[in-house]
Amino acid sequence: MIGIGYCTKQSNKKINDSNYINNMLMLGQENMENDSWGCGYHGDDGYSFYSGSGGPYGESYTTGDIVGCYLNFRENIVFYTKNGINLGIACYLRSNFKDILYPCVGFRSQGGSVKVNFGNENFKYSAMTNEDINKQSKNALILEYQEKVYFIVSEYENMLVSLIDNLTKSLEKEPNNTFELSYRGKLYFIMGKYDAAFEDLTRLLKIEPDNTIALRYRGEINFMMKRYHESFADLEKLLRNKPNDVWVKKVYELVRG
Repeated sequence: MIGIGYCTKQSNKKINDSNYINNMLMLGQENMENDSWGCGYHGDDGYSFYSGSGGPYGESYTTGDIVGCYLNFRENIVFYTKNGINLGIACYLRSNFKDILYPCVGFRSQGGSVKVNFGNENFKYSAMTNEDINKQSKNALILEYQEKVYFIVSEYENMLVSLIDNLTKSLEKEPNNTFELSYRGKLYFIMGKYDAAFEDLTRLLKIEPDNTIALRYRGEINFMMKRYHESFADLEKLLRNKPNDVWVKKVYELVRG
């Protein structure tokens, strides 16, 4: 497999054209002249390509790996995950972006296959589920929508805004409610509001210094923002609390390396 990503225009080239996939996911000069847009994460070298340029991004991937691509129109960001690990922001959409985006998967040769998941199954990346926040809430709005928080589109986007407003009003009455702080912090994270998420998670860690949810997502935010020393500190503490957690071990090694 060459790459995974998004593009605005479908190519009319024949599939056996040797440059077909590269033009689609690397966005060479030809596509730039046609005012198309796209981004791609390449499996062979781990590079990310966007608007005609590319560079090192994440690890390479191959058969058996699960790669996720997260697209957020509210904050205009794209990031990828590999086997449940967030690799950081790959690129930003144009602020006035209004085109239709198509998911793209590129192969080096014919005959390959890939399984895709658009939300019919749980995502490998646990930030897009509620598996890491399994405590039952008394908040009726959380209970109603807790299985839908990973959809940042149409009515679900409005739902997330309403849910955050609801949590904010509740936290004004009970500012040290650790569950609602962690939940709002995670929702901010999902929506790409990393500064707000960081503030909630830091506030939570002042109340519960070993809170694993806060350490995880603050560590991810620091990594995505290229604050590697701070990310390493959070993940190192998280690893001491959860020494057998496979995800923590993998992310810790990624940041340390």
